[in-house]
Order: sequence, then C-alpha cells, then structure tokens
Amino acid sequence: RLFRTNWPAGGGGYFRLMPYAFSRWLIRHVNRCDEESAIFYFHPWEIDPEQPRVTGVDAKTRFRHYLNLGRTAGRLKLLLQDFHWDRMDHVVFGVA
Repeated sequence: RLFRTNWPAGGGGYFRLMPYAFSRWLIRHVNRCDEESAIFYFHPWEIDPEQPRVTGVDAKTRFRHYLNLGRTAGRLKLLLQDFHWDRMDHVVFGVA
C-alpha cells in the first residue's frame, strides 16, 4: 500500500509494464513492512519477445500486450537474484 492505494506487486503484466525498481520495492515492502511472503507469477508469453503479433487490435491493446517483452526475461533474472525464493507448500506450511 502506497499513497492509500494498493499496488499490484505479484507479477503478470504489471511486472512487465512497470519499472523493475518499482516492482522490487513493492515486493520488499511486502516482505519487510507487512512481514509476509510475496507471491509472484508471470505468463510464459511475457518472456517471448518473438511471439507472433496479432493484427487488427487497437493501440491500447498493443501497448498493454507488447510493451517491454524484450526486457521481461532480464527483469525476471534480476528478480530471482534479488530475493530468496521457495516452493509454495513450504511458504504456506512454514517448512524451513
């Protein structure tokens, strides 16, 4: 929560569209301030900059779907280095 607004920090299109530093800050905020584990996800197509382009869609849809496709894999590598990760069952059930 920042400026009385809940910001999406869990991944997906928001991870691709927002600057990496902002995503990293949001996840750290969840870890430190909320003392919770962050759950992150991404869509496999978001790390494929060579995916076929759909024709006949409006500019808003093109922007939302294709922006930063070439950067997402690199951002994901940074994210994997910047945080400790674990399996979901370990997080939920507190397995060390």
